Amino acid sequence: MGKVLESSLWRSSDFGTSYTKLTLQPGVTTVIDNFYICPTNKRKVVLVSSSLSDRDQSLFLSTDEGATFQKQLIPFSVETLIFHPKEEDKVLAYSKESTLYVSSDLGKKWTLLRERVTKDHVFWAVSGVDTDPDLVHMETQDLGGGFRYVTCQIHNCSDKTLTALFPGRIDHSSLTVQDDYIFFKATATNRTKYYVSYRRNEFVLMKLPKYALPQDLQIISTDESQVFVAVQEWHQTDTYNLYQSDTRGVHYSLVLEDVRSSRRAEDSVLIDILEVRGVKGVFLANQKTNGKVVTLITYNKGRDWDRLRPPSTDMNGKPTNCEPPDCHLHLHLRWADNPYVSGTVHTKDTAPGLIMGAGNLGSQLVEYKEEMYITSDCGHTWRQVFEEEHHVLYLDHGGVIAAIKDTSIPLKILKFSVDEGLTWSTHNFTSTSVFVDGLLSEPGDETLVMTYRKVVSNVCEGGVDPRQSPAPLQCPLTPPRGLRVSIRGDAVAVRPGEDVLFVVRQEQGDVLTTKYQVDLGDGFKAVYVNLTSTEEPIRHRYESPGVYRVSVRAENVAGHDEAVLFVQVNSPLQALHLEVLPVVGLNQEVNLTAVLLPLNPNLTVFYWWIGHSLQPLLSLENSVTTRFADTGDVRVTVQAACGNSVLQDSKVVRVLDQFQVVPLRFSTDLDVHNPNTPEWREDVGLVVTRLLSKETSVPEELLVTVVKPGLPTVADLNVLLPPPGPARKRNLTSDKRLMAIQQVLKAQKISFLLRGGVRILVAMRDTDTDSQRLGGGGGYWAVAVLVVIGLFAVGVFILYKFKRQGHPAGGSGRSGVRSGIGQRLSSRILDGLRRGGREARRAPGSELPRSREAGRRPAAHSPRTIVHPTSCLPTSQPYLTWREAPPVSQMRRSRLREVM
Repeated sequence: MGKVLESSLWRSSDFGTSYTKLTLQPGVTTVIDNFYICPTNKRKVVLVSSSLSDRDQSLFLSTDEGATFQKQLIPFSVETLIFHPKEEDKVLAYSKESTLYVSSDLGKKWTLLRERVTKDHVFWAVSGVDTDPDLVHMETQDLGGGFRYVTCQIHNCSDKTLTALFPGRIDHSSLTVQDDYIFFKATATNRTKYYVSYRRNEFVLMKLPKYALPQDLQIISTDESQVFVAVQEWHQTDTYNLYQSDTRGVHYSLVLEDVRSSRRAEDSVLIDILEVRGVKGVFLANQKTNGKVVTLITYNKGRDWDRLRPPSTDMNGKPTNCEPPDCHLHLHLRWADNPYVSGTVHTKDTAPGLIMGAGNLGSQLVEYKEEMYITSDCGHTWRQVFEEEHHVLYLDHGGVIAAIKDTSIPLKILKFSVDEGLTWSTHNFTSTSVFVDGLLSEPGDETLVMTYRKVVSNVCEGGVDPRQSPAPLQCPLTPPRGLRVSIRGDAVAVRPGEDVLFVVRQEQGDVLTTKYQVDLGDGFKAVYVNLTSTEEPIRHRYESPGVYRVSVRAENVAGHDEAVLFVQVNSPLQALHLEVLPVVGLNQEVNLTAVLLPLNPNLTVFYWWIGHSLQPLLSLENSVTTRFADTGDVRVTVQAACGNSVLQDSKVVRVLDQFQVVPLRFSTDLDVHNPNTPEWREDVGLVVTRLLSKETSVPEELLVTVVKPGLPTVADLNVLLPPPGPARKRNLTSDKRLMAIQQVLKAQKISFLLRGGVRILVAMRDTDTDSQRLGGGGGYWAVAVLVVIGLFAVGVFILYKFKRQGHPAGGSGRSGVRSGIGQRLSSRILDGLRRGGREARRAPGSELPRSREAGRRPAAHSPRTIVHPTSCLPTSQPYLTWREAPPVSQMRRSRLREVM
């Protein structure tokens, strides 16, 4: 990487026919770093320059289209200039030290406005919206390291006069002021939230659909009092979804899914959507589905989208054989880095309806095919004009179209059309082929373009002794010593995506012949020259959290030196959610998991408080296991700490010794819509609980549905016991609840709808264990087994007494009645076991047999076998209950009760 030691500036006053070299400072070598043309007065030009002899930068000011310049020294290094949108002499200057200055006389005098200002997030007042035209919107950093949105007036800007329109901190590089709207995002305790202000009213949350869960949000358009945004949702990696707002920019609805996106080296995102200039509400977008990219167009800002209609013939008049719906026209929607070329699609405000783009015909967009197509009716009909990509320039409101081939070889031919691309003529603009960088137009009020090129001059310094001598003498070489690398501001901890400025200094040794090998630890490696002499920092961004080893090795023929710096990259914690089963069994091993966003591996410490303990458990992992020795409600609290960022969440766990669990599964369509977030799982669990309670009349407080993390989406239904009461009644009621739940699940009565009308069915799932497994110890089933044994013993005893007495059938009435009861009881027990076996052999998913009178509770002494919900095999131990028959009046009343 060389240092520019000299620049040349050339000016033409005859539309480019001839050029004259300008001398800004006679006898002084000048380097032009940048130049600006006032947008409201093209005659005013500002050059930002530096010279080898001046430590400070200089401005060269012109008010006559660059014919003459006036030099003005400035005490800071200019990063960029921002002209006032209405008043031609007012300029903001953002320095390389992140300081903002203002001038009201085109750069002759400068006033410090604010320090610690975020680059590219400074905005002048918007005409017609802001009442004060001298107001400046800016994002600044406070003394605590946080960022805030503030405004001030250029003639009175101090700590006392600053206005903070939002009370809290905002995320770095998130402020945007555009037309009627102001946007920013703020990371609170639980998540990143996006805010909007309409016409400078109070800030409110931008309300996207609940489970959009944006990773990133980009403002596409704010035309016609409506916001068009692209949102990368939780499940997307190389696509964005498009949303459209109401007038205030608050409520958003989906207009197009899966728009293709890509990222550049400097981490700027490119979304394949293009607003057609000159016609409001028209957009082109490339949609990527199942790996295929197709081009769509809308004429009503996203309400309706259509494919591009293919031309019937090519540029030579031959049939294209491209017929919808299998074949359409697709365009590349790329932007050019060079400001003097049009990119792959060209539109212009002064040429409404005229669109030229590079693409191909077929079922999808092909990356290597870049034929040129044109439309003059805003995309309704298209024609092919070239077989290869061309740079395009519209003149005279589209009445003349100039085009030149996009190639890396020298050219001398320019093509132009005066009939909207129907016919083309050629023009040799030079006698010898030249390399073409781009196209510019003249004349017009927007046509003053002054171009120059930064080149490394053949004038060099260092390495040779510049003494007057016919033969240059080599300077003596010394090895580099005292090499140091640091971050500007002396910070060693930064955030992902934040600009980091590495400064390399060398105390001793030769500089000009030394090469500097830089390794920033994340795969970025480069070799620099003149690195320490220029004192310009190395700008870099780390995308992922971690600890990075930065090394710089300086080496020349005389020796070498090395410097090392460790940089810690921490993301501010955005959300923390404690995941734990709401109902657990006594002495059951329980997993406590802290779901953290973003995940900072090896950089976050977790503190766990369980119950009333004041001493926390510490862990570097986001999960721990524990057991609860006592029943009751236990509060679990977790804190996550990463740098200065600390979040906390807390949950109450109900510890029981008796409860039952029914495993559930869902339709496979639910997996596609599962964002795998705690909130989503809780919401689905609540929906299932309420549906089951409504369908079975089981009280909602006795049902807890827990959706498990991961895929496939499954859940466990916890069926709790009712409040304590007589033991036999409690067992009976619990058993009937389970039967009611099984019946509605097998009858496929539990379902709910997702976005787009997708219906999700809830059913019982296969498990390796019994469907009704105990949450705690074995006490509940032990009682059931004892009851079964007791009932069986009673039946055997009655039969034994009957046989021992040996009375004939016509014996005494008392003995006959007793024998009849024993026979009927034994018969019903055996019949019940037989029926249980038959029920167990039914096909999976079939409905359990109902009692003879529908809706009536089964007989109190009717035996039942607990059946596996899907395999329908009886458990190893039949679960039998019995109680004395109630009076007839009670039996009549019981028929009217719903199954509990």
